[in-house]
Amino acid sequence: MIRRTGLLASVLLVVGLWAVPCVRGEGPSDAAPAPSTGGVEAVVRFDARVRSSPATGRVLVFFLREGANVSPRAQPSDAPFYDDPQPLAGLDVRELTPGQAVTLGADAQSFPGPLSALPDGSYRVQAALDCSRTHSDWTDEPGNLYSEIASIQVRGGATQRVELLLDNVVEPRPLPDVPGVQFFDAPSKLLSDFRSGSEKVRAGVVLPVGYDPAKRYPAVYVIGGFGSTHRFAAALARMRSYPGPGLPQLARHAFLIVPDPDSANGHTLFADSDNNGPAGRALVEELIPALEAAYPLIAQPGARLVTGHSSGGWSAVWLLLNYPEVFGNAFSGAPDPLDFRALQKTNIYADANFYTDARGADIPSNVQNGRVLMTVRQENGWEEARGPDNTSGQQWDSWQAVFGPRNARGRPAALFDASTGVIDRDIARAYARFDMSELVRRDPGRLVPLCAGRLRIVVGAEDEWNLDEGVRLFAQTLAELGAPMDGSDGWGRIDIVPGANHGTVMRAPAYDAMYAAMVDLLVSRGFASR
Repeated sequence: MIRRTGLLASVLLVVGLWAVPCVRGEGPSDAAPAPSTGGVEAVVRFDARVRSSPATGRVLVFFLREGANVSPRAQPSDAPFYDDPQPLAGLDVRELTPGQAVTLGADAQSFPGPLSALPDGSYRVQAALDCSRTHSDWTDEPGNLYSEIASIQVRGGATQRVELLLDNVVEPRPLPDVPGVQFFDAPSKLLSDFRSGSEKVRAGVVLPVGYDPAKRYPAVYVIGGFGSTHRFAAALARMRSYPGPGLPQLARHAFLIVPDPDSANGHTLFADSDNNGPAGRALVEELIPALEAAYPLIAQPGARLVTGHSSGGWSAVWLLLNYPEVFGNAFSGAPDPLDFRALQKTNIYADANFYTDARGADIPSNVQNGRVLMTVRQENGWEEARGPDNTSGQQWDSWQAVFGPRNARGRPAALFDASTGVIDRDIARAYARFDMSELVRRDPGRLVPLCAGRLRIVVGAEDEWNLDEGVRLFAQTLAELGAPMDGSDGWGRIDIVPGANHGTVMRAPAYDAMYAAMVDLLVSRGFASR
């Protein structure tokens, strides 16, 4: 469920342990499967052995074509596969009883088209019933049901059926047990009031190497990328003893604290929003004070740094600009779009359509080595099958939940029509409050010096999600307002690394230099010693 290389994946990439549900390769096969002339129906049921009460939720049927560009170990339900999008069908059910069958066929919402047009080929098939919707990943929700993997041959002709029994239950996942890592939570009145429930704020806490509980330490708040949770503190801890500079050096001087950014709508970006509620305030007003009461942390802005990659990189910039009295500096790697004139490849204020450009060509979403592996139409089409009305919790729906208002049904309002891609101009204007360039234009006297003195960004010039363009536009805005972001005015700097993409930018010297700069800052302020 990792669309982008979040900070956890970034650390693994640097040390040569890169592992994600799909592999990065040369893309889908050039030989497109022949269209089917028959139909496919998936018949899904569960029995009382796994659930005795009726279930309400969304039934999902995942297809994985033989020969797809995915890991050989991948299961159909590991989707989405961003390098080679695979078919998915979804159907909402209400009060589905044990033994009662639901059939996903022509009436199911499906990607890339109706199941009657599923291309010929051999497929592995797996079903799930998401009856919780509290996290972006249904496998993180105890009580959800899923099937074993079945096989089907689509060869046209008569309608073919595949029977799928939901005979497995998602169990609660224990927190990782890793030396030097503790997991922390505290009640959140802010989120509980917003969501009308009992909510908590959570973090994974990585103790400094050689931790001395009698000593007080600075903290580096590490915001994970899309698909991550506070659990990835365990991976960070495993890197502390690795030789060399960078993260291992930083881990000797500071706590590494990983707040949980996940929600039913995906990554909250730690921004207060109409759909996710006061996620930013909950972090700075509830979680951080609770952590500083529980651990020997230095409760000063200069002793609190924030960093992250991808969605975590966007969060780091946002938190600095909105809470400069809480965080001393921000270090951002390949952030999600900072300027909505480039929400990936679309200028939401000027362009007419999110799916096609002015010439009518489909707009790419994932481009690697000059090759389009997935279009925006495909990505959002998959999300619509996963959860219609912007409820999938995946990347586009995640952004719409953070940046946009609620619709009349209480769900994230659509920036663009899911069928046609036509952009809603009123919704686009509402996004401006989360556009970093717009933020600094509205308050240059405060925010321009803040960026010049306390913000560092590194992004690859060949980012496969076009995130470098948002950084370029943000840098251009700052330069026009008097901040060149070259380090001449303080710690502020923006580096766009030639030849690097979203993941390989972590190998760049400029990226490793961010860790060294964090150490230098803490030492210069007297919060750490060499």
